[in-house]
Amino acid sequence: MVTLKKSINNRRKRYHSLVATALLTGSLFQFLAPVLAEGTTAGISISNTATATYEDPNNPGTSINATSNTVTVTVAEVAGITVSASGVTDNNGGTAGVNDLLTYTYTLTNVGNDPTRFHIPNQATTTGPGTVSGILPNDKNGQAPASSQLQYSTDGGATWTNVSPGGVDTPSVPVNGTVLVRVPVTVQPGAQTNDIITVTLGNTPGNAQNQLRNPDGGDVYTVDNADGSPGEVAGVPVNGTREASATEQITVGSSLKTYALATVLKTRSAYNNAGTAAITDDKLTYGLSLRVESNDPTGQGITPAALTGTSINVDGNPVNRILVSDAIPAGTDLAAAPTPPPGWQTVYTTSPISTDANTATWTTTAPASLASVTRVGFINNPATITSIAPGTTVNGFSIQLAVESTATSPLTIANIAQLFGQTPGTNAPVYDESGDQNPSNYDGSVGNMTPPGGTDANGDGVPDTLPPANVDDGYIDNPTTPETGVDTGNNNSGVGTGGEANAFTVQTPVASAILNGPQNAPDATGPSGLTNDDFTNKSSLVPAGTAPGSTIDPQSVGFTNSIRNSGTNPGTITLVPTPPTNTADLPDNTKVTVTYNSQSAIYNYTQAGGFALVSGTVSIPNVAAGASINYGVEVDLPPGTALSTDINRGFPVPITASIDTNADGIADSQNITIDRVYTGFLKLVKMSRILQGTGPAVGTGQDNFESTPAVNGIDPNPAVADVSRNPAPGNIIEYQIRYTNISDPQSGTGNIILNADKIVITEDGTQSPNNWALDNDISGQIDTSNIVGSAKDSGASTIQFFSGNPASSSGIDQTGTTVNTDVTKYVDTVTGQVAPGIQRTFTFQRKVN
Repeated sequence: MVTLKKSINNRRKRYHSLVATALLTGSLFQFLAPVLAEGTTAGISISNTATATYEDPNNPGTSINATSNTVTVTVAEVAGITVSASGVTDNNGGTAGVNDLLTYTYTLTNVGNDPTRFHIPNQATTTGPGTVSGILPNDKNGQAPASSQLQYSTDGGATWTNVSPGGVDTPSVPVNGTVLVRVPVTVQPGAQTNDIITVTLGNTPGNAQNQLRNPDGGDVYTVDNADGSPGEVAGVPVNGTREASATEQITVGSSLKTYALATVLKTRSAYNNAGTAAITDDKLTYGLSLRVESNDPTGQGITPAALTGTSINVDGNPVNRILVSDAIPAGTDLAAAPTPPPGWQTVYTTSPISTDANTATWTTTAPASLASVTRVGFINNPATITSIAPGTTVNGFSIQLAVESTATSPLTIANIAQLFGQTPGTNAPVYDESGDQNPSNYDGSVGNMTPPGGTDANGDGVPDTLPPANVDDGYIDNPTTPETGVDTGNNNSGVGTGGEANAFTVQTPVASAILNGPQNAPDATGPSGLTNDDFTNKSSLVPAGTAPGSTIDPQSVGFTNSIRNSGTNPGTITLVPTPPTNTADLPDNTKVTVTYNSQSAIYNYTQAGGFALVSGTVSIPNVAAGASINYGVEVDLPPGTALSTDINRGFPVPITASIDTNADGIADSQNITIDRVYTGFLKLVKMSRILQGTGPAVGTGQDNFESTPAVNGIDPNPAVADVSRNPAPGNIIEYQIRYTNISDPQSGTGNIILNADKIVITEDGTQSPNNWALDNDISGQIDTSNIVGSAKDSGASTIQFFSGNPASSSGIDQTGTTVNTDVTKYVDTVTGQVAPGIQRTFTFQRKVN
């Protein structure tokens, strides 16, 4: 204790000395305390130099500059640990039954800012008919455990080390590094079908993560490296020893499906034509990322596992690595050696393109000629990263391509990224291709996915092998019509078997060409990947109190679009509205006005006849090659227009720009952009369900949000049969608001989308038609009372509580039986923006009094 106090006092003295030094040197900035954040590496020296400007009052308007001396602070060491469940496997296969040996796997991650060791106990807590016992199978090197023990792996599951009695301290784990732990559990005699066997590794209340350690038996916690160890910052972590725990469970009689659900994502992030007409100096940049799911979107009942490495050849040796690979597409070369994100290495191969990526010969040294590279890839550095825990996304992979000097215009560049890995503790390969959101190349929609054809030998919904014809070579043989299908939106929204190619066409300018798009983005691309369906989304105002199912007379909405003469010859540009692809998408008597400078043209729309010119015309003569021009569009929807939140779409008005370069009165080239009006775009759907609480059992179907009955003809979920709600005293009503941005997402490039910003959701139980915070039966107490802690938003937000009637008194999250002692209004202020296509929820509970 004396030594600890002396250490603390010494650190305080050094800190006070540092502060005093800064003050004495006349620094002009607020002093920054040495302890910054877990994300900043311990030992990093942060330098700060203050600058200022001021004026001499005798010479006003003349600025004088000053620069301070430089001071530095060093980031303190902060310890951190998380434990996450990474799946359960049945070593006997099939369903979990009596005497079966189950393996529960966990991922420990160093979330501090300095290397650390982890203490792993040789014990885990179980409930149900299972005990920590049994001999785990040999690891990949044939080494079997000496006795019934927990084991840990620092190489992603390639080899396992026994945890000795009393526990073990692992070797040093780098920042963001991981350690796998597996626990053997034997199903005991007497176990019955549907019994649940739960296993907890570690010991924290509620499986809290990265908590200050409260010493107990069975703790999983950080152990600071000795000073002088490689990479270690001297001293002890300022936040002490940290601990964490995690729980996972299986049901006896159920098939155990543990599998790494991993997705590789690819987008085209930049295109540079070097400012010339030739395509042979053009460059394209692609960004890749890797996501490991923490939930099962397949509907196959899979317990998501961590992603570990699979066997590949690197620098002439077989190694286990996670591999993100990208084949160099036809007509291009690798432009530069990529810089990998921390914890990863760039690898290259010159193996023939017909050689699959997982069987190619890779090297960590870039060839002398990058033009000889057939594939570029990224692998995890096992000294830092041994596995990717569920719920983790790795960003920062970037590849730049250069168009070859022999390429001819037009050149379509199409490519697809691939991912190779494995599920820890199994031989089940993990393989995915970019272009969609489905993990591990599963086919189908969310909740109804199937494994790739021929990979599921035992029919349990989990791939056992790679596809029968091995994997695709990842090279697009037909760039103009990719055999894989196309991710038309450049946003991984493709649909099809396997992955979908990212396709882009580069070409030299032609004599007559025009681009028409959103403001300052005439070259925007739409969902098709082309420039004829790019769009600008805007919303009209919706009056307060407008209920679902209503119609309104929207205010006129104005747009600014941009056109560019992208040909080599000057010409005359004309602008007209044209009917949407589905003529019923726009209501009769929609009025559209197109303007440029003093020119104006008014059109009226009918679904039967399209747009009819009412007056005026817009024609812009002698537009020079390369010139860009802005023009205006006003869209006035008629009375009786439906709410976009009822029909889940906006009202599109395509605007066609035409150019005539030879003055013959005939358009030589055309291009379309879409101005889309929404009549509101944040959809609110209220759901409810009944929970038992302290009351009687709940009626069939009443405990399901989805069966919320229709009111006033509005059915929250038409696909599910409605069930009336009949709560009794003691039951709990759980209300949920699902708020969704129904507008079109960014599908393509350069489009103007609608983000929902500054969202505030108000739930007032005292204002009609609400009455859930009132004493409707005049019994002397309000009918329902707040459940403390139940008000939650699925995203970041600030929730405020009010009491009284009217509910105007700012209060706290409280419960009572009167309007003054309970919560009568909730106000949920959402943090940040909600993007198109995103749904979030606000939920709160009320107990029936």
